Amino acid sequence: MPASRLLLASILAAGVAVAHAQPPALTPEQREQIWRSLTPEQREFMWRQLTPEQKGNLMRQLTPQQRQAIRESITPEQREQLRQRMDERREQRLRGEGPHRLSPQERQRLREQIHESQREFGRRERGPGGKGGERR
Repeated sequence: MPASRLLLASILAAGVAVAHAQPPALTPEQREQIWRSLTPEQREFMWRQLTPEQKGNLMRQLTPQQRQAIRESITPEQREQLRQRMDERREQRLRGEGPHRLSPQERQRLREQIHESQREFGRRERGPGGKGGERR
């Protein structure tokens, strides 16, 4: 893989990865400038490297005009593939085959387990006399 592809993929992936944890590493204008400088082959390569979550995050960051431009640029075959995929997901949810959602009781139990593990971790960190130990 050419170094330029790897560099550009890293830049865009980093921007997506930190979008929710910290301020974006690149501004939308910078990302757009990089994206426009790529060849269609490079864009396709980069898009294939992203996870579905990263793709979703990127799509949500687009302006309505950018989303419309994408809709206008996809082929009828691609549009049909998207439609089929969405129909499949909707049918899975209707059949109850989608992702498992925790019941209120399961969520409460999970919270209790998390709190307990945090207390145990804190005791281990403080060590035998209750004094602070080394932090990692």
